Formats: sequence, C-alpha cells, structure tokens
Amino acid sequence: MARPDYHFLYIDKTLDAEWLFIASRRYWERFRPMVIDDLDLVGYLPPQRTVAITTLARRDMAKMIADLIKKTYPTARYDPLVYDYVEEMKLTLDGRADLQQRFGLPEDLPETLKKKRKSG
Repeated sequence: MARPDYHFLYIDKTLDAEWLFIASRRYWERFRPMVIDDLDLVGYLPPQRTVAITTLARRDMAKMIADLIKKTYPTARYDPLVYDYVEEMKLTLDGRADLQQRFGLPEDLPETLKKKRKSG
C-alpha cells in the first residue's frame, strides 16, 4: 500500500500517558502520526483521502476498538497493536522506528529512490 494521506495514532482513553511518552515516543518522532484519543476526528477528513489508523490498546479493549474502526471507517488501513504492558508496546514501536516500518512491514519506496536503484 502506498503511503496514506493521513496517519493517526489512536491511543485508547483507558491507557496512561506513558503509553504515548514512553512506548511510542521514538515511533512518533520517526513517523509523526497525528495522535488522537477520539476516533470521531477521522470523520472530518475529505472522503477521497486515504487514511491509516494505528491503534494502541490492551487486550480488554482491542476487539471493541477493532469493531468500531471497521464499522465506521471501512476504507481505512487498520493497524492494531495489542499489548498489555508498556514495555512490550515500546519494543514493537521502537523496532518499527529502527527499521523505518511505519506499519511493521517495508513500505513502498518513493519514486526517486526507485529510479536511483535502477540506474545505480
């Protein structure tokens, strides 16, 4: 999938501030998603724009959040991260930042880099 027009990092309201400031600090510094705790904000985007929503949640809230996103924003790229401990979430998000993998997988290269690789 190409890079989305908008990327949100949804942090469930049941999580403490350490989930943002400790677990996702390096991820946010690398990718700069818009941090939200209210999914209603996504609804204000123009419908023709592509959206990705990375969610941070514990197991007890993950299914409810997944159901809500799939029902309300069916065209959004949904990237769920489900961990019960801040330290585990931090390992995953730091790994994504280190590998430059916003969604845990290699992303498409920008056209300029593709051309450089072909010619070089």
